Amino acid sequence: MKKLFVACAIVLSAGLFASCGDTNFCYEVTTTINLLGSHSTTTYFWGTSNELKAYEADLKKTQTDLGIDENTIQISSKRTSRSQAECRPAN
Repeated sequence: MKKLFVACAIVLSAGLFASCGDTNFCYEVTTTINLLGSHSTTTYFWGTSNELKAYEADLKKTQTDLGIDENTIQISSKRTSRSQAECRPAN
């Protein structure tokens, strides 16, 4: 019985640590295109780090679909302390 209790505690602990990557945060995403000068656009994204990677890939695909060379596109992101309601561009 004691071993079963310990095994259950380990499994539950592992589940709690695995879910840490599923936490939503606000990210500031900067897209820079180095073509005839440098042009940057900043957007904000609310979601998990995995969703952020997919969002960045989608931004890059959108730019390449417009005919921009993939080597001239740089996308960077950083986590901000904004709440979900505040996670939008400042006007």
